[in-house]
Amino acid sequence: MRTLFFAAIAATFCFFSCQEKPATKMTEMDEDILEEILKESTIIHISPKELDSLRRIDPNIPVIDVRPEADFLISHIFRAMNCFENSPDFEKRILQLSTQSPVIIYDMNSSLSLLAANKMKRLGFMQIYELEGGMARCIKEGKILVSGKSNIDSNTILK
Repeated sequence: MRTLFFAAIAATFCFFSCQEKPATKMTEMDEDILEEILKESTIIHISPKELDSLRRIDPNIPVIDVRPEADFLISHIFRAMNCFENSPDFEKRILQLSTQSPVIIYDMNSSLSLLAANKMKRLGFMQIYELEGGMARCIKEGKILVSGKSNIDSNTILK
């Protein structure tokens, strides 16, 4: 009887410990939840749909493309600014933005943007949203991109 009891306990433990854990990264959320997340101090990975939701909540949220300028001119997200992550003056330029305000960053596939996000976190930025999968994911999901110079004068904002 005792063996049966312990076997049942072990089976129960095994069952619950093998259950899939809930995802900890941000998934498709409604705008109310996104607005609450704006107050957190961390790097949050967002999808293209979440990017659009954040821009509806705050139309003036800076969107920073951290790729080289030549790549930016070929295509970028509408109303994005360019601030190349590997530029010697990246930190000086990015600090022209408020560290207390939210900012969205992206690149082609999340390699440079993750480096930039970590630099920005060390510089004191509190609300960093990284477009997970970058422009490659935007293209895959059918998001329309623009080419040429942005209507946003990034040289004025990010001197």
